[in-house]
Amino acid sequence: MTSANDIYRDAIAWLVDYYDAHTFYTERDLVWTVQNRIASILAQHQLPLRVFNDYPIKRAERRSLCADLAIVSIETNQIQLAAEFKYEPSHSRVDIPKSKFPVVLWGKDGVGKDIERAQLFVREDLTPICYTEFIDEGGAFRHRNPHPTSTWESWGEERWALRSCAKTTPQVTT
Repeated sequence: MTSANDIYRDAIAWLVDYYDAHTFYTERDLVWTVQNRIASILAQHQLPLRVFNDYPIKRAERRSLCADLAIVSIETNQIQLAAEFKYEPSHSRVDIPKSKFPVVLWGKDGVGKDIERAQLFVREDLTPICYTEFIDEGGAFRHRNPHPTSTWESWGEERWALRSCAKTTPQVTT
């Protein structure tokens, strides 16, 4: 396991397996957990990569657009992989006030925006691969059709994830 993609995919598989061992309140809690898992893998394998949260990836008019997570090469300082997250806690939880729901927006200002941003990051060669992860803990959004380029995956126990992956395609030379 040496590529950023392998490391990220391993961290997400681990999250699915150990989801119940954690309590998440916000998107940031989820990002922090995945970031810690990736950092642990990087240290264990002594890989020349670092993982950052809220990483500036594209300059914009007001402030830089940031990726929720980025795996960056220490040697080249190039982003190897980026990821965007959204998180909707289960609406049946008693430890979060009902007035907080829904937490995320579905369309162009929410989940859809993250998917479009991931595609932009790849299209503009800012990263070769960018994942979007919308964890819908109680399935509140599961009845919705997935956004283009995304698919729903069951994470068990009424948990769903809307996942998308934008990546560059290798150029074929003849």
